[in-house]
Formats: sequence, C-alpha cells, structure tokens
Amino acid sequence: MNPAAYRMIGKNLRLNFYIKSLGKKLNYSTIDAIDTFSYLSRHLNKGDTIIPRFPQNLHNDFTNNDGYIRTYKTDLSKLSGVELDNILLELEYQNKDKEVIQFIKECVEYKITIGKDVIKKLFRVYSTRAKVELVELLQKYCSRITPVLYKKNGEFVHYVAKAQCMKGNSDKGLSILLDAYKKNVNLRGFYRIILKELIQDTVMNRSEASLVIFKRYVLEFSNKWQDNYPLICLWHICWKSDWFSDQMLADELLETSKTLQSILADMSPTLCLSILKEYNEDAVTRLMQSLLKYKMMDQYANVIQILFNFKLRNKDVRGCTEILRNCEVLGVSIPSYQQSQFIKLMIGKESDKTIPTKVEDFKFKF
Repeated sequence: MNPAAYRMIGKNLRLNFYIKSLGKKLNYSTIDAIDTFSYLSRHLNKGDTIIPRFPQNLHNDFTNNDGYIRTYKTDLSKLSGVELDNILLELEYQNKDKEVIQFIKECVEYKITIGKDVIKKLFRVYSTRAKVELVELLQKYCSRITPVLYKKNGEFVHYVAKAQCMKGNSDKGLSILLDAYKKNVNLRGFYRIILKELIQDTVMNRSEASLVIFKRYVLEFSNKWQDNYPLICLWHICWKSDWFSDQMLADELLETSKTLQSILADMSPTLCLSILKEYNEDAVTRLMQSLLKYKMMDQYANVIQILFNFKLRNKDVRGCTEILRNCEVLGVSIPSYQQSQFIKLMIGKESDKTIPTKVEDFKFKF
C-alpha cells in the first residue's frame, strides 16, 4: 500500500475517532474504527471517492419520542457542515417534514449555516411537493442566515409561487411570479423556466379553470412585457395535447394574439418536424388547418412538403395520394423530385406483388 493510501486511512481514522467521541455525547457508541479500516482496505484500489455517512440509528438519536429533532446548541455547533447537510437531506428523503421544520428552526435560532446546494435542493423539492410552509420557512432562514444568497436569488419568491401553483392556488402563485418578474430583471430567464414547468403541470394535471388563469397571465406577459415565451409554451403544449379542450384553448390563443400568429408562420416547419418525430400526425393536421385559416399559403406549402416526405419515408402510398389530391384542390405544388420519389415508390409496390410461380397450360383456339 502506497504512502498516500496510509495517509488516507489515517485521516479517516481520525475522523472516525471524532465521530465516535461525538457519539458518546449523544449516547451513541456503535461506530467501530476497525469497520472503517476494513471498508477502506476493500475500496482503496478501486479509485472510489469515500465519503463517510452516518448509519441509520445515528439519525434516530436526533429524534425524541414525538418524532421531532432533539438537537441543542452544543450538539449542532459540534457537527461539521457536511454532517449537518447529510442529516437534513436524509430527513427530506424520508419525508419527515416535521423534523425538517424543527431542524431549520434551530438552525435559524443558533445561526448555523446549511450548505448552499442543500438549501437550493430543498427549495426545489418542497416547491414541487406544494409544501408552502416549508418553502416559506426556508425563505425566512435564508433572509436571516445567508442574506447574500437570499438577495442574489430574488428572495426565492419564485419557489413560493411554484408551491402555491402546485397546491392549486394558480392565481396567487402567478401573481407572486409576475411581481418577481417586474422587480428582478436579471432573473427573468429563470422565471421563464419556472413558468414553463408550471404550464406543463397545469395542462397535464390541473382543471380547465386553472388553464383560464394561465391564459390571462401569459397574454399579460406577451402584451405588456413583450415576453412571448410563456405564450408560446402554453400554445405549444395545448396544440400537442390529445384533449379537445386543450386544442380549443390553443386555437383561442392563436386567434387572440397577432404576435403568436406571426411566430407560428416563422416556426411552422420546425414545429412540423418536431411533432412528426413523435408520430403525431393529428397535430400536423391541426397545424395545417391553422395555416389555411390565416391564409399562410407559403407556410402551408412548406409543411405539406415535410409531411409528404414523411409519408414517403414510411412508404405510405395512400397518404401520399391524399396529399397530392389536396394539393391539386388548393393549387399547391409538390416539388418534382418528391413526385419522382412517389412514382418510384408506386413502381416498387407494384413489383412487390406476388408473381405466380406456375402458369396453367392452355390451348389456342383457331
């Protein structure tokens, strides 16, 4: 074993001794230095990064019979930042919300710093779970213990907004998000991402009443703040949806917004290609109907050529024939090279037909 390996073992044994001494103060005495030595010996040659973790019963020593964290100022102050973070993440993983609340309250009281990455993870997790109380407690913690991080991240109000929306309070959540959007120009890109996540969740899981609220806000973002990203997200998700009510909302948005119509004209080929990768031909049909409705014939021609090429690749003779008939009615032309490919496809289909292997004998009659 090389000298570096010995130094690593010595370092971990010293850490183990510290944890064991801490365990005595907490009436915890099951950590064995020999176990640590055996573990390290097995893994040193594998190049693994070894991070000591508390056994499960150590976490139990931090709880009383009521299930709350039993920590005191002296106990917390003697734990390293990594140890504190590990305990907090383990409690979150086990969905022990009451213990997490008590833990964070004590960190606020004794001015103990939790890792920045852990704080952000807890914000993401609890906002997605609609835990408004926990998100607001984390907000309070950051405002008192890590004010620089608090200000840099716009007071984390976007997570409060997300938690409210996930809880079903769409109007309140979007109102909070809009206020944050007005105040924090530098964070608007991040707010757009949050808004996209909320739109996806609303279309997939929420009521039509929530969709009406989202429609009002995305139109305000577009008309008042010239930010069309939320509007495009809502239209796009509703357009792809299999639900008729969502499709109707997409049509309403397109009819309401001239800006969205202009964007649709520019993006129609890209939209067509992306949706055909999902084999969603119904959405392509709705796209072409919208282009015809708003008399975007050039864009319609581009989309129908993409669809025709898709049918050719899938050797769909019937689909290609229907497209050619529609083009003839509408006065739209298909490029000659695509027509040539269609003719070759038809010839290939004819040659694939079964040819009789035996011809019956017959006599000419004169």
